[in-house]
Amino acid sequence: MKILSFFTALFLLSIFSVAAQDFIVKNNDDVIRGTIKGTDYFSVFISENDKTDVILPAKEVKNFFWNGNSYLSKGFANKKNFEYRFVKLIEMGTVNLYAFGGEMLMPPVKEKNVRFRPSIGIGTGTGGYGGMGMGGGVSIGGGRSNVPDRPAGAPVVRYFIEKPGAGPLQEIPIKAITDDLRKAEVKTILLQKLGDQPAMKEKVEANTALNSRDVIELIKAYNEIKK
Repeated sequence: MKILSFFTALFLLSIFSVAAQDFIVKNNDDVIRGTIKGTDYFSVFISENDKTDVILPAKEVKNFFWNGNSYLSKGFANKKNFEYRFVKLIEMGTVNLYAFGGEMLMPPVKEKNVRFRPSIGIGTGTGGYGGMGMGGGVSIGGGRSNVPDRPAGAPVVRYFIEKPGAGPLQEIPIKAITDDLRKAEVKTILLQKLGDQPAMKEKVEANTALNSRDVIELIKAYNEIKK
């Protein structure tokens, strides 16, 4: 019995260890495990099996898991081009909320020590983490190389809302929330996404701050109602 208990404990420990490990899911469903060293939201840098450094552009990846957070590859319109960038999953449910930018930066790397996976085409990103697919039609501006070679200054965090089946990703201009016009725009977007529930409609209309914390809590409450 003691031997059985020992092996059971060992098995559970191995499951928890694997679950806590960083990993990347590519478009072909291959899984790369190791230690993720950083992301600039255009590429992700991982030490594969903690042995070989690899940088993958967002267009080759469905999603990745890092530091307890999930990041999805989403499509964005950039002038005449279509780019893939990672967004951090903030809330998931009937309405999804994502963040782009912030504190997660790519560390400086030396090419001789890093293997760059070649790009063989643009993946659709459909069927990513949590069954969520590709968003489109959002202009995020400013192109970048798929393989950054130095850390950049931390960008402003931008928030995007998505209600699957009700249109593409839409930016919520929380960063300019002190502007009355922007505040009204945020309220309009939230009413469009959450207003089908009378209680949530009342909460949105009564909220005078609508900062990032308020928006997250409102979406979380809406998803709880819709479960």
